[in-house]
Amino acid sequence: MKLHSLVIAAALAAAPIASFAQDWTGPYAGFQIGGSDIDVDGAAELTGDGPSYGIFAGYNVQNGAIVYGGEIDYDVTEYEIAGGAQEVDSTTRLKGRIGTELGGGLAYGTAGVVWATSPGLGDDNGYLVGVGYDLPVTQNMTVGAEILQHEFEDYNDTDLDVGVTTFKARVSFSF
Repeated sequence: MKLHSLVIAAALAAAPIASFAQDWTGPYAGFQIGGSDIDVDGAAELTGDGPSYGIFAGYNVQNGAIVYGGEIDYDVTEYEIAGGAQEVDSTTRLKGRIGTELGGGLAYGTAGVVWATSPGLGDDNGYLVGVGYDLPVTQNMTVGAEILQHEFEDYNDTDLDVGVTTFKARVSFSF
């Protein structure tokens, strides 16, 4: 009887432990909070920064280890340029994403277009590129981080080129 128990215990110990498998296909939505670093080149050389917070929604498709999809997000921003002389009130982004499973999560690259609203400088659009990582916490919830580089060339015909680097902490829910 002891030998039988030892054999069963050894077999159970040698069996692979089931890992948490994530299916990335489907819709998701969530919220994000972060900060920024702003550089303005042109007639004036200015810098700025500020916090932001917002919401996002998207859809992913998984094909093997590759995941691709699209996402839209909206941030309320408190970006201040030149000590508050200029501000950016909000940004809206439309992004494509492609990534792969890595370390139990999803590592991805992203690119897309961005629209910014500024009461002093007006509204303009630009492009963005970035990287991110999402890690499942439960079957339907992930936490993640994302870094984006935004470029606005000749912002609203002001002869100013604006570069904005944002970094975000994100929480999303799939359904």
